[in-house]
Amino acid sequence: MEFPAKDVKVICEEISKILLERNQSLSVSEGACGGLLSAYLISVPGASKFFDGGRLIYSLKSRLKLSGWKLKDIESYTGPGEAGVVKLARSLKIEFGSTYVLSETGFAGPSTYVELTEKERSLNEDNKYDESKLGTVYLGVSGPYGERTEVVKTGSNDRSENMQLFAKYGLEFLLKVLKEEGTKKGTENLQDDYESDETSDED
Repeated sequence: MEFPAKDVKVICEEISKILLERNQSLSVSEGACGGLLSAYLISVPGASKFFDGGRLIYSLKSRLKLSGWKLKDIESYTGPGEAGVVKLARSLKIEFGSTYVLSETGFAGPSTYVELTEKERSLNEDNKYDESKLGTVYLGVSGPYGERTEVVKTGSNDRSENMQLFAKYGLEFLLKVLKEEGTKKGTENLQDDYESDETSDED
């Protein structure tokens, strides 16, 4: 059995090539894809030369213990989103010191009512637990020029399929950022985006 799939392998090899040529490093913070980002990346021969490591943050308890979140962040947490994925990338970049951090969180598949936490049950009863978010992944990249996010919808409610797609989309997003930052024009555009994002965050 081929692992990873051919298209994912090509993406990983291109990421590896770029990072090695620039003498840069990468780490990942992942959640819904369950470790696939790390697995895909270390399938590349010589990955230890650019890949610092990864962290799987899945439960709220692990967010509190491992991702630099505070109790108030947990208490106000209502599910995966862009703000959360940025926090995951930012905290791991500080800890690992990697040039880039790719972070991922999302809604891979449906939970049964029994599996929902008390807070999620309450949200569901208030019609705020939106099942239309299934198949939505939030991606973040923290790098030398700031932070960027991207939201992708797979259109699928299949948990295992979404896990694989989340990882693939995350790698594609990282590769896009690496390519843009590899050119002077791309770097300038990214810097403008970062400054714009920072301004909007303050509003």
